[in-house]
Amino acid sequence: MNRRTKFDTSTRARSSVIAVLAVAALGLTACGGDAEGEPGSSASPAATSAAAGETATPTPTPSATPEYKPATANGPAENVPVPQMPELASEESKEGLEAFTLYWYDLLNYAYESGDLAPLEAVTEDSCLRCQDVGKVIADWHSEGRWLVGGKVEIDGTGTDYVEDSAGRHQIAVQLVSNELRYYLADGTLHEKSTESDMQVDVLVARYESGRWLTLDVGVSGSI
Repeated sequence: MNRRTKFDTSTRARSSVIAVLAVAALGLTACGGDAEGEPGSSASPAATSAAAGETATPTPTPSATPEYKPATANGPAENVPVPQMPELASEESKEGLEAFTLYWYDLLNYAYESGDLAPLEAVTEDSCLRCQDVGKVIADWHSEGRWLVGGKVEIDGTGTDYVEDSAGRHQIAVQLVSNELRYYLADGTLHEKSTESDMQVDVLVARYESGRWLTLDVGVSGSI
């Protein structure tokens, strides 16, 4: 029974104030008992508080996102974010192949910095010889405390006539520049470095199968 409701009613009906208060008193006794907690009364404030403490679910403390730290001369990269494949890159179309190609090079850049080849290998055919060579360099220089700095591939443009050959393969030309790549030993010594490349054209060969694109080969067409 709601005390506020009966108090408001008694205020509006001043002529029956005694009767209303009497009914309210009877109602409180029936619903909740007296202040001393006689039989029939509701739980005491202490018991209610204890019950609330038992059922309350603590608010979880949000975990902090690990901070990304790029590779430098002082040490390898940390917490490198994994590139996410755009929805368009899974589409069997010219636009889908172009989007997939950009995604593939994003994964290559990620592998150079993090040493993690798994995402790149997941969208690359094992028979890709150049991919195997690059993967070996990355794996070797991210072992025994060594690391790489740089080497990022920057895409200037792509182009494809989107013609499928008899084996279901498509070719796409990729105009790009590879940034300077530095090789560091575990003790922090700079072992060697490669200079930034001139603008060049890669030719990526891909096939659409089982609802996705797969890179079959990547070859260097030449410098521009």
